[in-house]
Amino acid sequence: MFNLLKLLTDNSLSLTGDMEEWFKQYRPDAAWNIYSDYCVGNPEKTNDSFSFVITLKHDTDKNFSEYIANVAPKDLKRTRQASEGLISYLNCPVAFSVSFIVERESKLLRDFITDDNIHGFCTGMRELIASWSAEPNVDKVYWQRIDKALEAFVLDVKRKNFNAKLARQVLLTSTFAAFIFLTLNKLKEPAYIRWITDRDAMFEKYNEVAFDIAFTLFLVARSYSGEIKDPNKPKYIFAYPFMDGKTDYSEHVRLPDYLAGLCADIKLPSMEFSHAKFEQIFGDTVINSTNNVIVQMLGSSEKITARRLVFKS
Repeated sequence: MFNLLKLLTDNSLSLTGDMEEWFKQYRPDAAWNIYSDYCVGNPEKTNDSFSFVITLKHDTDKNFSEYIANVAPKDLKRTRQASEGLISYLNCPVAFSVSFIVERESKLLRDFITDDNIHGFCTGMRELIASWSAEPNVDKVYWQRIDKALEAFVLDVKRKNFNAKLARQVLLTSTFAAFIFLTLNKLKEPAYIRWITDRDAMFEKYNEVAFDIAFTLFLVARSYSGEIKDPNKPKYIFAYPFMDGKTDYSEHVRLPDYLAGLCADIKLPSMEFSHAKFEQIFGDTVINSTNNVIVQMLGSSEKITARRLVFKS
């Protein structure tokens, strides 16, 4: 996964430049939100997709939720027409999205993320965490919890009924999120980042370790970059709907829901859609856009390719 993260960071010059320009008016040390949603394994769709919407925390959660509930009271699959109000939010100055299309034929990059590679990655993460836990003044309880989750992951890989597809989804999502963390941290030096994801089996698996793998990947990659101004920032908050037993983030994840649905539906290279609502989202958020970015991941036994898709009218 470190190689995949490096591939993304080494080949994101235009994406990073556009994000830097889009958010240039906002000061460092601010608070940011990342909302994510996914469309994986739907046989009626053309692609697997992972969408992340980055927003400056510019208002209260209550006001944000009320706005989205008013303009888009239903998620995309439950409506026949896309919300102009939600599309307008995706295009506003406080929002920037990155969506990943993973080629369906690659089966979530199965030739790259093999069972052996999953086992080796989790084992290596445990070794790294053990070395960190030995350092003074660290949160040993936190790292011990993560080590225990990774241990369960490692043991599961060798079981006969191991769900390799779900495991690959966990690792891809964590790696994509780590890439978003790194890019935003490099450009805006956030005080904190709150990652809110739609509820999904991959986050409940292994005691929600998908969040922690993303965080650990970020820490490792940041240390290699040598660009650490404050090791205690950004602070991180992770959440999904009803993770705490009470908080419903349905409006928050409606933003990436639109983009994940679009990216799963789009048929490339013919540019066909299954429904007019996807054509509307594509035309109003992606064509000529510099703040709604699509990255396509192509995988084979020989190599993995990441390329940004740009659509002009």
